[in-house]
Amino acid sequence: MSLTTQHLSLHAATRTLIDSLDLTLEPGEVLGILGANGAGKSTLLTVLAGLAVPASGQVLLDGQPVTGLPPLTRAQHIGLLPQGDEGGFFGSVADFVTLGHFPFGGPAPDLAPQLAVWELAELAGRPLDTLSGGERQRARLAQLAVQAPRIALLDEPLTHLDPAHQARLLAWARGEADAGRTVVLTLHDPNWAACHCDRLLFLFGDGRWQLGTPAELLVPASLEVLYGPGSAALWRPAAGLAQPV
Repeated sequence: MSLTTQHLSLHAATRTLIDSLDLTLEPGEVLGILGANGAGKSTLLTVLAGLAVPASGQVLLDGQPVTGLPPLTRAQHIGLLPQGDEGGFFGSVADFVTLGHFPFGGPAPDLAPQLAVWELAELAGRPLDTLSGGERQRARLAQLAVQAPRIALLDEPLTHLDPAHQARLLAWARGEADAGRTVVLTLHDPNWAACHCDRLLFLFGDGRWQLGTPAELLVPASLEVLYGPGSAALWRPAAGLAQPV
């Protein structure tokens, strides 16, 4: 299953965030999207999920315009983890995680595997709104995992997670890709991107974008343009990737 953008342009008021993006999300890959605050990362994920209309161009799911698909059909194939927290949900953690199965109908699935993966088994009966920010984020990830979309779009999924759970999330993303699914992550840390992404999409917030491998894009000069002066100091190249010059 492929998700493709054709000449996709995104605007925010009078600004052009992304101009004429042509991108095909490949099964079996993890794509990382990097850019400064306000560069259009969240907007792009929302458009890829079919929840917003671009200024121009289109998004195709296996050749069909994604905005023309019934919402439940979209949700059976594309999953979106937005940045926003779930305010106003008064059920238990288990109730919340079960909602990931809603697009498919039928009996609720066995939650035990995902509750175990995200270390939520002991919290399953707790009201969601009594959890810490990191615990709620893990519940949101478990819900997405129960949905099991062919294409998972995660907007800053490392938010609120401690280092161990950040590593677990990124390992999960790689496992999903190895199983033939597609995972898209918006990230800020180039080191995580280098270790876990097959390709990267840089968004510069002024219409420009750049697509390539970590080895091609994660160089000090590009990071300084992407994030501003001094940002290359955050980059600690791994073996086999481009080294600072």
